[in-house]
Amino acid sequence: MKRLIVALALAFAPATAAFAQDAHGDNAEVVSVPADDAVLAQAPGNVSLTFEHAVVLTRVEVHAVGEVVVPISFTAATAASTTYSIPLPALASGAYEVHWNATGDGHAMEGTLHFTVQ
Repeated sequence: MKRLIVALALAFAPATAAFAQDAHGDNAEVVSVPADDAVLAQAPGNVSLTFEHAVVLTRVEVHAVGEVVVPISFTAATAASTTYSIPLPALASGAYEVHWNATGDGHAMEGTLHFTVQ
């Protein structure tokens, strides 16, 4: 029985690694403004996401330090686009994360963008 379990684990290992790479590779298809890990002198008025291929942006959340949700006005897209601009409220100094989800090219994508306002 142990040999069967080991054989199954080895058989599925390449597929699991490929799935993990696809799941983590999605950020490479996105250009953001501000850029990931940017340190900004002034708070941005919006976040722009530009995708390599048209996608439907389904979720955007902004979090401040301590996972505090920053209220934003975002409505899920109804049609695919390559560029989205999400307005931000006035942000205080600190670190922020922008979490997004989208669908496109037949699969779901997600990503996180980090920036700091000085």
